[in-house]
Amino acid sequence: MIRTLPIFKGYTVDLRLQEFRKIEADKLPEFIPLLSDKGARLFYEFRQTKMGQKELKHYFKRQ
Repeated sequence: MIRTLPIFKGYTVDLRLQEFRKIEADKLPEFIPLLSDKGARLFYEFRQTKMGQKELKHYFKRQ
């Protein structure tokens, strides 16, 4: 089954790889690990949203 990863503040949220990714045309890709300062702040904001809560529930259900 193919799943679409959620997008939060322009970043693709990949919980499996534990990172936020932003890839824009004519720019270098940006990868932000969840364990970095910026990643932790983004993750905190993401998990406060309904989309974030749903994604976390789905992620932990699989494990």
